[in-house]
Amino acid sequence: MATFRRRRILPNESSKVLEGSESTRETEEILNLRFTYKKATIPFLNAVTFKDHCRAQEKILARCNLKECVILQTCNRVEIFAVIQPGESCRAYESIAECWRIEVKQSPTAFYSGLEGSSGYEALTHLFRLASGLESMIVGEDQILGQVQDALNESEKRGVAGPILRRAFDRAIKTGTKVRIRTGLNKGAVSIGSAAANLLEQLLGSLEGKKIIVIGAGETGMLVGKALAVRKPKVIYVANRTYQMGVRLAKMLDGQAVRFNRIRDYLADVDVVIVATAAPHTVLTTELVADILRNRGGKELLIVDLSQPSNVEEAVKALPNIHLRNIDDLRRIAEGNLKMRLAEVRNAETMIKSELERFELQCRRERVEPLISAICQRAENVRQKELTKALKMLGDLDQEHEKILEDMTRSLLERILFHPISTLRKAAVTGNDQIVSTVEELFDTKLDQDAVEYLTRNSDERIAAWHEDQKART
Repeated sequence: MATFRRRRILPNESSKVLEGSESTRETEEILNLRFTYKKATIPFLNAVTFKDHCRAQEKILARCNLKECVILQTCNRVEIFAVIQPGESCRAYESIAECWRIEVKQSPTAFYSGLEGSSGYEALTHLFRLASGLESMIVGEDQILGQVQDALNESEKRGVAGPILRRAFDRAIKTGTKVRIRTGLNKGAVSIGSAAANLLEQLLGSLEGKKIIVIGAGETGMLVGKALAVRKPKVIYVANRTYQMGVRLAKMLDGQAVRFNRIRDYLADVDVVIVATAAPHTVLTTELVADILRNRGGKELLIVDLSQPSNVEEAVKALPNIHLRNIDDLRRIAEGNLKMRLAEVRNAETMIKSELERFELQCRRERVEPLISAICQRAENVRQKELTKALKMLGDLDQEHEKILEDMTRSLLERILFHPISTLRKAAVTGNDQIVSTVEELFDTKLDQDAVEYLTRNSDERIAAWHEDQKART
């Protein structure tokens, strides 16, 4: 397993490491590129979201010469996690970024102004924080944990993610679960659903007696629906393209399911519309909303778009008696939630740091296990060969004497290898690549790179320099 020891990449020699890293052993690297609510507005997140992320994922994997790739898209972020070829952090970062930019048809100026990236240890730290809910707009929310798991499962199912990302994601998810259990970070936290309900109450006052339609019966729709149901509106309608999913959620909310093609009929009567679908296209067009306004008699309509990408045309907000809100409007509630939960956040960060250190040690130890296995196997082959020759030379021996020779040679082998193997494992834990290389040479045994599962050598300074150069050019 590769260590987490950090390194920099020379500007024009991406395959070489700077002074202080004596090994140029080929290992994999985990790379992360992302747009999130922290630096991008919801309209811009919509613009950089992949309309067909499966096709885009396969295209990026092939064109950028990646080993593995996972794309995570939620209402607050679009992220790519990739495993790149050895020593190609900068080339891969540039290649993925450009492929992404071209795919979503954005100008360099707009695209690079909001793009963030990290590699190696920093990429893993970000993944652990992400799964723990520390990178969420609503700190501590549980939804992101399932979204991270789903992104990995889907990528594995299509063969674009493999053992490296599987192991990193699995450990991050376990850490996220442990953080929530031990710190209580998610207890009493404001969810996307309750934040949306709070926003409605700020705008409308009490929701009692209000008629609400939720378009989309997925996870976000369910979270919002549950938060609304406890506030006792007059009725909650649920519309979903798959009618039976809408029926299930409606029963859960003690509401009423409606056919997706009949949304227009209900828009003429409701007070609030929650749009929470995963559709890659617009659900509420300006033309549709303008048409239903004719039948509302001047009654105001509040629309909250929680979809990613947005499913409500931006021009809808210019129509009379229409109030359009989106994820950006939840930021104020999220910021208040964060202030109240700073103690839990600090505890969570301490736990994440500890889990990363444990993961680091495990990766360091396991990195040399293929080498140790190869050395032991080679020594065992020699022992068996020489023992067979000795037994032939000694002639007929009974089983007891053969066992004595067997045990003696095995004991000698174990004693001879004990100190070299202990030293090798210690060198792996301390990051002493020179000893690892020396052992490889002494035993004429190279690490099997297929067995080395992680790259954590960091090249963020080089990536940041390239990133700044891109923005300067534009």
